[in-house]
Amino acid sequence: MNALAVIWAPVRSLSRVAEERRVLLGFGVVAIYAALQLIVAVIDVLGGVTASSFTPENFPGLPPGMVEDFSQSTGVTTLLTAVLSPFIGWAVVSLLMQLVTRFFGGTGPLSGMFAVVGVAAAPLVILAVIKIPVTGIQAAAGPDSSATAILDLLLILLTIAAYAWNVALVVIGAAFARRVGYGQSAGSCAISCAGVLGLIILVALVIGALIFAAFGAATSSAVP
Repeated sequence: MNALAVIWAPVRSLSRVAEERRVLLGFGVVAIYAALQLIVAVIDVLGGVTASSFTPENFPGLPPGMVEDFSQSTGVTTLLTAVLSPFIGWAVVSLLMQLVTRFFGGTGPLSGMFAVVGVAAAPLVILAVIKIPVTGIQAAAGPDSSATAILDLLLILLTIAAYAWNVALVVIGAAFARRVGYGQSAGSCAISCAGVLGLIILVALVIGALIFAAFGAATSSAVP
């Protein structure tokens, strides 16, 4: 079946995906999303958008060579995150939804959950398609231009809409995959999203602490 059918016929499409346990279809949607994310990240890195935050002027206490090293490592991290985060998110959300819906009386195989959560990423694919030309325009205009600022705001609004759409599709799909009502599915999704958000915050705090520690050590060694 066409994965894009979930856009104009979400209930019918997700019901069929859950019933047929189309894990490969879900994987395909996530893989397309990851590939498009990688294109956006490459444009960011090659266009200097990522590196614009790492300049000697922004970090006067560090040697220029060290700032450049951080800039390069950030570029690599951006590319890796673009490719891996869609698959990690797919796996984590599917497993959490499978677990949490169990407390609401949900029954149904994990394969069905993987299938619907993967196909539910279709709005994120559309978002990534839009991001490619927009990011290209931003890279050409430069990080300090008014056009870049306006497009940043537009992307924020589109991202919120796409993820809200994605969550709605996950709720619908999980209801079919686990044979529960929309209310139970929505409650499970809320709990799962809270768990994912907590995990993201924890990882961000750990990474931030490591970066600050590295900057602090570098600053100390740079002071005569």
